[in-house]
Amino acid sequence: MPRMGSSIRPVLTRRSHGALLWLRTLCAAMVAISVTLSGCHMPLWNHRRTACVPQQINDVEMREYREYATEIDFPDLDCELTAPSSALAMEPRRLRNLHKDDLWDMTLQEAIKTSLANCRILRSSGQFLSPGNPILANPQFAPSSYDIAIQETGILFGSRGVEAALAEFDTQFTTTMTWGRDEQIQNNLFNVGVLPGQTLKENTAAFNSSLQKQLATGGIVSLSHNWNYEWDNVTNQLFPSVYTGRVQAQFRQPLLAGAGVEYTRIAGPISQNIEGVSGVQQGVVIARINNDISIADFELGVINVVADIERLYWQLYLAYQQFDAESSLKIEALENWRSVDARVKAQATGGSAVDESEATELLLQIDARVMQAQNNLYDMEAQLRRMMGLPPNDGRIIRPIDQPVMAELLPDWSLTLNDALERRVELRKQKWNIKKFELQMKAAENLIRPRLDFVSSYNINGFGDDLMGGAADGRTARGLGSGFRTLADGDETGWGLGFEFSLPLGLRAARAQLRNQHVQLVKARDALFAQEIEISHELADSFRKLDLAYQSMQISINRKLNNEKALQALEAQRQATPDRVSQDMILRARDRAVQSQTAFLQALVQYNIAIMETHYRSGTLLDLDNVYLAEGPWCHGARYDAAEKAAARARTIPTATMLHTEPEVFAFPEDDSSLGVPLPEIGPAMQGWPIEPTEPLESLDIEPMTPPLLTPPALAPTPAPIETPAPEPPAAPATPEPYLGPAVDHQQDSGNFSLPSISKLPLQTFPGAVKRESVINSLPHPESTTTTDDDGFKAPIRRTVQ
Repeated sequence: MPRMGSSIRPVLTRRSHGALLWLRTLCAAMVAISVTLSGCHMPLWNHRRTACVPQQINDVEMREYREYATEIDFPDLDCELTAPSSALAMEPRRLRNLHKDDLWDMTLQEAIKTSLANCRILRSSGQFLSPGNPILANPQFAPSSYDIAIQETGILFGSRGVEAALAEFDTQFTTTMTWGRDEQIQNNLFNVGVLPGQTLKENTAAFNSSLQKQLATGGIVSLSHNWNYEWDNVTNQLFPSVYTGRVQAQFRQPLLAGAGVEYTRIAGPISQNIEGVSGVQQGVVIARINNDISIADFELGVINVVADIERLYWQLYLAYQQFDAESSLKIEALENWRSVDARVKAQATGGSAVDESEATELLLQIDARVMQAQNNLYDMEAQLRRMMGLPPNDGRIIRPIDQPVMAELLPDWSLTLNDALERRVELRKQKWNIKKFELQMKAAENLIRPRLDFVSSYNINGFGDDLMGGAADGRTARGLGSGFRTLADGDETGWGLGFEFSLPLGLRAARAQLRNQHVQLVKARDALFAQEIEISHELADSFRKLDLAYQSMQISINRKLNNEKALQALEAQRQATPDRVSQDMILRARDRAVQSQTAFLQALVQYNIAIMETHYRSGTLLDLDNVYLAEGPWCHGARYDAAEKAAARARTIPTATMLHTEPEVFAFPEDDSSLGVPLPEIGPAMQGWPIEPTEPLESLDIEPMTPPLLTPPALAPTPAPIETPAPEPPAAPATPEPYLGPAVDHQQDSGNFSLPSISKLPLQTFPGAVKRESVINSLPHPESTTTTDDDGFKAPIRRTVQ
């Protein structure tokens, strides 16, 4: 026994000592490998280690290291970094940089055309200078003309395009070829081909190839071919080396859950995991609906761009008119100040210090307004340029040349509401969502069933001493020398047939998926009802604003005429009695006339914007501005593929029933009258549309033309509709002439000017389009007449049944 406190040293034999040395060597090698494979890493610095850094290290010795780990870098891109329109832009127009520019007379149609041609990334007027502007904050999610193609080519789960969904049915080809060698000492006292303690040596090779096809019914067909080679040093075998292979055909078909063409079209092929629950939004039909939703999103972006362009166009028109009026008034104020200054120097009547101070104050006020009007003109022109995708300044200044509409627009409420409920893109997008949820719910109902699959297989086996060669093997009478020969003979076959059943007890996952789809469907339908109510309120608000803008324009034009009449009276009185009317009074009266003229122009522009808003809320803005969305031309490869497939279908058996098989229709063309929204009868003002035969679009030479609402046609004298006259202002002229207006008949009331009116001009009328049949055509049709403008376009004119 060792003494207490003495160390115990183990006694190592020679054999155990060698094993220990081998174990230590193996541990050291593993540590070295782990350090080598750990990769680059940053040291974990702390305040203790920083104190150990020597201070006498030369900067030259530290040139390969940096004292920081992260800095701001810029990527080196292969593409052009700056757009030419931005890099070559001239200095913007501003009050300190006044110079004469070339005028660029532009119509509203030219502005819209330029904007849609230049803006692949759609802009918004309201998001300018906003921190959340998606063009700067998150350009990947900014609406653009590429979004439809991005959705079409999507491959991610839940947002797959049609091509990715169809790729599930592509034939899959796989092949592998591997070689191997293995040596094992046989620890067996019995004779297994080699003596105990000797090494069993094996050489192997494997070749596998297969074709697998997914069927539209949910089934899978596969054809595989494989060969396995084996050589070993076992002595009790017929052949030391042998080739075994087979050709096998397999077929699997779901019979309950995941079965059928309808499920596969909606949800895609069911997962091969027999216990799994597949998603219900991966099929070709859902991918196609997602494409239609992306088209609706793009159309919404185009509508918003067109609305912003028209709004900015009329605001720029107003800025020009205000600047012109204020500039004319400034000239007169300057002449008045010079006249007063001359009287002061001559010490004549009207040349006191008070008169000079008032003239100076008035001049400064008007000069400040001119400066503000000029800056507003530059600002509106720059915003219009931004929406059109133009640089801030290219040496030309845009000047609108289209005249605003003064004729009264009296749209029919029932027909306009019917158009809004049919043509608003938001409703069409939501209806696509409802259709998608309905289809997904059908697929989810399919999964509330057990998983039962029919499985079958058939194979032909092959065996040979060589893979290819003669039949004679030198050992047997059958002739097993060639593996391919025995495979071709087909004497050794096998088959399998049966069913696979799986049922998660309770089906909680499948039932939860079905319940989720049901709730989403109910929410989508309620959202559609809420959208329809919201659109009706939006349209009602636009009707109120339209009436308010028109009535305000009537009042402002009468106020303008009244101020002009007062100015003429003061000028006549000054010529008769110069001592009683001073030049300052004349100038202030002219200032009031200019202010009333500016108010009239503001009301006029607001009225045209209200017309645009009415078209926007009714879904007919693109028709008003002659903007039509269409798919671009196909490339040559797509045309060739379509012609090749058409020729292949033409060469099929004429009596084949599958030649004309089509899936269930769930989308209707745009001109289908069955899409109408039935409306309840709302009094005698509900009118139908007389259906007039029109030429098809293919036979018309469609050219850009001015919409009928922008330049109303000259109407024949018609009985004036009953409407509430504007309140009579005091001292109004007896028969004044309108300040600005088209050559149309107008009404006159008791001394006040009344703007011309177009009775019941339809919002949905546009050149070359086929009018959709109204769903409320059971009521008697009123008499209608037509009027022809300069371009030959006939616009029906409706009158309300009184």
